[in-house]
Amino acid sequence: MLGDYRSGKTAIFNEIVGRKFGSYTNPSTFDYFYKEIMVDNELVGCNIWDTAGHEKFTTNLNKSFYRDVNCCVLCFDLHFEDSFKNLNKWMNEFHSKCLENGLENMELLPPFVLIGTKSDIPRTDISISNERIEQWCKNIEGQGIIDKVHYFETSAKLSQNIIMPFNTITKLALNYSNSIQKIK
Repeated sequence: MLGDYRSGKTAIFNEIVGRKFGSYTNPSTFDYFYKEIMVDNELVGCNIWDTAGHEKFTTNLNKSFYRDVNCCVLCFDLHFEDSFKNLNKWMNEFHSKCLENGLENMELLPPFVLIGTKSDIPRTDISISNERIEQWCKNIEGQGIIDKVHYFETSAKLSQNIIMPFNTITKLALNYSNSIQKIK
């Protein structure tokens, strides 16, 4: 999972791996967990990585971190403008590291899932609007790099809408992995 510092990545990570909300962990660079997720009556093993979004840690994420990634999860805080604005930075970082790892072209890039976090907090004038989020997704899809941006809003605090995104992530990752294996 990629995104700015305090964008809610670790809270989602903790929720999906069975840790209680508020059991805060601060990954020095990243945290890792293996979880089996049932998708279409098939148990799929997932390696889930939570990255520290603070600038001083992201420089330590070398290209080996991105090796064999089958899906990228971008997270942003629905109420913090900078975390939304920096989605392009995170996406570009991911693309460039994947290409450094030997992906031959942009058409082979893993799929993306976008997660807006902290949906339990009421939206205000400074919150990111649904229209802006939809426009961002359309812009990314319009670049031809990604067919579809799958978007979800979650609340780790209330444990709302956590499972559905990870089922989608797992399906996308499995489909991507299978398609890459056919190419190799």
